[in-house]
Amino acid sequence: MLPIEATFLLKLQGQDEFNITDRLPNVEYLGGDSTPAFNNVYQDNTTRDGSRLTSVNFSKLLYTANFLLRSQDYYDQKLLRHEIYQMFGNRKMVRFRTDNDLQKVMYGRPNSFEIKFIADGYDDSLFSIQFEIPSGYKYSLNRSDSVTVDDISFGMNFHLDEKPAYTQTANSFRIFNPSDIAVDPYYQRHDLMLLIKFSGNSYQITNNTNGTNYQYNKGISSSDNLILNGLSTTLNGNPASQNTNFGYIKLEKGWNDITVSGATSHTTTFSFPFIYID
Repeated sequence: MLPIEATFLLKLQGQDEFNITDRLPNVEYLGGDSTPAFNNVYQDNTTRDGSRLTSVNFSKLLYTANFLLRSQDYYDQKLLRHEIYQMFGNRKMVRFRTDNDLQKVMYGRPNSFEIKFIADGYDDSLFSIQFEIPSGYKYSLNRSDSVTVDDISFGMNFHLDEKPAYTQTANSFRIFNPSDIAVDPYYQRHDLMLLIKFSGNSYQITNNTNGTNYQYNKGISSSDNLILNGLSTTLNGNPASQNTNFGYIKLEKGWNDITVSGATSHTTTFSFPFIYID
């Protein structure tokens, strides 16, 4: 059963995920919230009124986490402060998730933060850490090809009547993208992998919803592993983009109508994290 108390789960590079309170029993997570940043770019024309929108993107996401530090005296607080700063001061990106939605993770770096006593005569301290999420997104904890019913929570854009499958063998099928936005490995460099096994002289996959297309123009063995990772193709771990049309697949938000042709048989798995702006 998932915990319902305020929970801050942290994963440092090269380490297992841990609850910050388990690592630092004197630190209590008090909750937090995120603020998406919408960046609208306009162009002005001196002969016309108003401005023309030229682009819309998401700037870095900000998440503010609030904590209470319990100490016995000034010297105890100094030691505990050192542990906290040491934990967050390793220059590397950290992964974290909170009780607000344990099925979404964020990757960020902390800004400078100050740890001060609540007031004169108190031994407890309040502090807030603002994390910068450079991608501008939150991601699902698990990728599409390993997600289960237990991994789906409120706010992830799934509905009771939707039972999407991300491994397909038919020549015509639908792929569901529950993200808040399109998954676009070309313009936005989003993480999208197609894990492909096929028999035949070639393999072609088309997303009829938006017209994106990918072709592998040589036959392979059914035991070979063909991977389209964004824009790059590998065959059994070796570069193989030269055998393709240098195409890619983009997934629109919601259902996408997909067709596969050329191959006599295939197994295609769509592997990607779901993307959320909050």
